Amino acid sequence: MRVIRRSAFETNSSSTHSITMCSKEDFDKWQAGDLYLNEYHKKDEKQFLTREEAINRLRDNKYYSDFDFDDEDAVNEALREESLHTHESYFDNDYEEFEQMFTTKNGDVVVACGYYGSDS
Repeated sequence: MRVIRRSAFETNSSSTHSITMCSKEDFDKWQAGDLYLNEYHKKDEKQFLTREEAINRLRDNKYYSDFDFDDEDAVNEALREESLHTHESYFDNDYEEFEQMFTTKNGDVVVACGYYGSDS
């Protein structure tokens, strides 16, 4: 049987793929450390969050009800675990990276970036 899922990219290999597409303006803010990428955002969620918004997402999660939000290292690790990434943490892996910019017909500058490779 063959199963096809909408909005999913799947392979039957041990490879890893991640792609992020955004405006150059958001990319520049993310790269400068002003925004966090909400890597697995849903259609009705923001793709990029300020640090305050990202931490508030943790605070709203019951799992973090007894969490020490004064511990900066623990907060940073929790953000990563929840796939809320700085530019640096998104690319902190052993995979090949890519980054390309292009301009749409309407003149919008879009950035496509991500990583790929085999985990074997």
